[in-house]
Amino acid sequence: MSRTPVSSLFEPLKLGGSLVLPNRIVMVGMTRTRAAADGTPTALMAEYYGQRADAGLIITESTSVSAVGRSFLTGPGMYTTEHALAWKKVVDAVHERGGRIVLQINHVGRVNNLQYLPHPIPPVAPSPIAVPGTSRQIVINIPRVTPYVEPRALETEEVPLIAAEFAHATRLAAFAGFDGVEIHAGYLIHQFLSTNANKRTDRYGGSPENRARMALEVLDAVTAVKGPDYVAIKLTPGWTNNEIEEEQVEDTYGHLLDEIAARGRLMFIHFYFPDLATSGLFRSLRQRVRGPVLVDGSLAPADYAAMVAAGEADLAGFGRAFIANPDLPSRLQGSLPLADVDYGTLYVGGSEGYTTYPRAAA
Repeated sequence: MSRTPVSSLFEPLKLGGSLVLPNRIVMVGMTRTRAAADGTPTALMAEYYGQRADAGLIITESTSVSAVGRSFLTGPGMYTTEHALAWKKVVDAVHERGGRIVLQINHVGRVNNLQYLPHPIPPVAPSPIAVPGTSRQIVINIPRVTPYVEPRALETEEVPLIAAEFAHATRLAAFAGFDGVEIHAGYLIHQFLSTNANKRTDRYGGSPENRARMALEVLDAVTAVKGPDYVAIKLTPGWTNNEIEEEQVEDTYGHLLDEIAARGRLMFIHFYFPDLATSGLFRSLRQRVRGPVLVDGSLAPADYAAMVAAGEADLAGFGRAFIANPDLPSRLQGSLPLADVDYGTLYVGGSEGYTTYPRAAA
């Protein structure tokens, strides 16, 4: 069979102990706000993820490990048995169609806007520093655009409790049948890694080693549940989302990656760089990784395929292309045109612009 510019994306890959992917095309986590108001996944979510089971791997939307760690009223959670039972229906829908699915677990830290609820849930963070300037957040079912407030700084003794919440979510994910979990080291973990949101003077602040400590404690707690084969981590070095600033980026993430490598081979490490195509930082950090690498940076499919063919990456992350193209792998393999995303329906709830995108005509 002749090779195409994307042929390398259709080579199988074994992850962890026994998970075999038929292709390297990964649906990365994307906020879609279709859960119930208490964070419970819905039947509509099972339909949505099931439609996209042709992906080599699905990573779910970011899912909170606690009530205070949520950002949206209709974003999903994984901290109650009810959450796990509902997620099990999503997992079953994907598995019944031959797919594989990993739960992305997260805590949003200071990017929590739930203080506007009738019973407020104030945010926590490394330091009592609000998101600065005029930054705003999409919020569903409460004022659409609202300012962030000053978070409460976590006490030193509280930080390990956050790691325990990530571990609890992992146990629930295993119960629900997920093929793994991905720790989202953005948001609260990123706030600890940063130098403008983290002004702590205890063991979690100051040096790159101290600012990376919280991420490693979360990783240790999560891998203790089912081992490193069950765990991936998403890193966003130097990303400025939610007004994050980072100094000593290479030192901080280099230390973090060296410590991860010393702990054993994870399922994969997921790098997000908005400038992936030109990022010398990615190429420098990639050399410190032990195990498979997922790259995510809005590249063209052929560019991802070239990185896989060259050994720079093992997996290619696709985001909004999967929203409008539930059959994205077959479209790429057949060089079929891709449908466009309706940006007006990304976060509004309901089936429109969620489960209504058709597959390509046979």
